[in-house]
Amino acid sequence: MAIITISRLTGSGGREIATATAAALKFQFIDRGAMDNVIGQQFPVRIEQLSRIKKDRRVYDEMVRSAIAEVASIYNVVILGIGAQFLFERVSASLHVQIVAPLLYRIARVMRVAKVDRPAAEKIIEERDREKEAFITTLYAKDWRDPAHYDLVLNIDHFSNDVAVEIIVKAAQAKGIEATAVELPAQLREEILTAKLDVAQLADLEPAEDKLPEFAHPSEREFARVMDFYRIRWEYEPKTFPIEWDENRNVVKAFTPDFYLPDLDLFIELTTMKQSLVTKKNRKVRLLRELYPDVNIKILYEKDYKNLIWKYGLGNGEET
Repeated sequence: MAIITISRLTGSGGREIATATAAALKFQFIDRGAMDNVIGQQFPVRIEQLSRIKKDRRVYDEMVRSAIAEVASIYNVVILGIGAQFLFERVSASLHVQIVAPLLYRIARVMRVAKVDRPAAEKIIEERDREKEAFITTLYAKDWRDPAHYDLVLNIDHFSNDVAVEIIVKAAQAKGIEATAVELPAQLREEILTAKLDVAQLADLEPAEDKLPEFAHPSEREFARVMDFYRIRWEYEPKTFPIEWDENRNVVKAFTPDFYLPDLDLFIELTTMKQSLVTKKNRKVRLLRELYPDVNIKILYEKDYKNLIWKYGLGNGEET
């Protein structure tokens, strides 16, 4: 998959160039107006829940960033604005483009497109560029105008839109990003996971109380809640395994893992306990693996649990 980000000064015609580039390459086009649709692809939230989440700007911004990142890891995309050049700055399969133009060019274009006089056009340019600056500064603490952040800077006063699109397409082909798999940096993967957990909590997506079993520990209820949020089927303590017998072959010790994920054929044992109890759990898991080699089981600490959600909930994690 490939990522092309296009940033532009207001009035430079960057939107037209971005949409034409996406069409020429047959890439998916993403801009701020497409956010609700992109979010809907990645977050199973209802309209009323999304409206509530939008009131918390921090969580909503995180949700936007994680949704964009996930879409970009699956599809070839051209992303207009939204600070994507900084979100994907360490992704090798990406091309970052900035569209610029002299102020007089931009004023004249805004006057023509928006059908306003010069003072109104100048005000539009000033306000929109200031909004972009505030957005980028808040999320990334970067100067979005700095050409050092881009692979390619095009002064549209020197090219037609068609030529600009041709240059971007050839730059993408020369960089070979279409043939390079997108690998999201570990920090970005962690940020995406954090955003999903924040959204799950803020959206108050709880399993129906009458359908919940009696959990032995609050962490188990949290695990079930997140599994439900990501639509991963689970069973609570569905099977007990004998692990020790006396001399008469009577079972003296048994082990019941906390969860079973049938779609993954995976047993999960959670632990947030003190070290002495964790050691006992580790011993039980080790015995179970020795006695039942065909049984797939993992014991998860908090960080391991998050990695599991990334791998099976988001689809791009690495082995714990």
